[in-house]
Amino acid sequence: MKKPKKKRRDSVSPFRDKLWDLFKEQAKGMDGADVVVALKQAGEEIWAVGIDDTYSSMSNQDDEPLGNAFDITWLTVVCIKLKEMKQGKKPKIRIRG
Repeated sequence: MKKPKKKRRDSVSPFRDKLWDLFKEQAKGMDGADVVVALKQAGEEIWAVGIDDTYSSMSNQDDEPLGNAFDITWLTVVCIKLKEMKQGKKPKIRIRG
């Protein structure tokens, strides 16, 4: 009888998990509206440099390493925005309708 194969966890997931923990830590003490502003600002930053468009146009979006790279980029930008807001810096609106 064969033993079931253990799923090998990729080396990026622990790093991504640490970023989620950092996100939680940075958001602690802020109200929901501030967190929404940081999320919106991160989305605008990612849109402005074309990362979202690049990801959307790739045929291999189901590729886990590619998804991890996008997640890590997005989470990093959100954490930076939250940290800036905690330091009293007002987010700049880069994209105008």
